[in-house]
Amino acid sequence: MAASLLVFAFAVLLASTNHAVAGDAVAPGIVLLICGVAAGVFCVALIVLVLRMLLAQAVARDIEAADMQAELKEVI
Repeated sequence: MAASLLVFAFAVLLASTNHAVAGDAVAPGIVLLICGVAAGVFCVALIVLVLRMLLAQAVARDIEAADMQAELKEVI
């Protein structure tokens, strides 16, 4: 997620240079494209975060199921 903020900050820097220099130093389409890349990086980071949380939850449930199965074998 930090990478998306870094790319977005780069886009803001490029957009601010357009106002400081006469004429367009950086095309507005390039700034929009970089903002789109930042949004894409953020979405990928969010998906990875959710998948890691789901994996941790699945591992915890697997351990709990193994413990319950061992307890059930002791009872039977």
